[in-house]
Amino acid sequence: MKKDLIEQLTALKYSGSARVVGLIEKPGPGIHATRLSVDVEAGKGFTGDHPRKDIWRGKRIPGREITMFSAEVAEALSVDPVVIGDNIVSRGLDLSSIEAGDVLRVGEVVLRRSEKAHRPCDLFARRASQDAMEAVRETGTRGALFYVLMGGTICIDDNIKAE
Repeated sequence: MKKDLIEQLTALKYSGSARVVGLIEKPGPGIHATRLSVDVEAGKGFTGDHPRKDIWRGKRIPGREITMFSAEVAEALSVDPVVIGDNIVSRGLDLSSIEAGDVLRVGEVVLRRSEKAHRPCDLFARRASQDAMEAVRETGTRGALFYVLMGGTICIDDNIKAE
């Protein structure tokens, strides 16, 4: 199973016309609420997210203001991206090709790719599967973490463009 997932993930093709296909706020730990639009605050992230969303093992993780996951990866894993719970679900964008420091405009919002890797964890394995976690770890397709440089509104179908 894991081998099949790795093959599917390494064979993914992205259209190059990137857009937002999902927006997921986290109003409380473990709660994932889909939205048609969200307000985003510089230095914080989605304004509707709970204040501890960037805490991991008791420490704040800098550069984790926004999390992004690819719809193509979710489809290859046969998992609903809402279950995974990343803030933005993109289509047409190979997130593994975005390097630390790269800047994206998503709707009105400007994001900078974090220097931190978006690593799959035990929670990801519980939400997707152990094989899925190992496959995204091996292929580097878990997604990406971002700082918010300029806030604003993001809506479903907004374009995602490199700045």
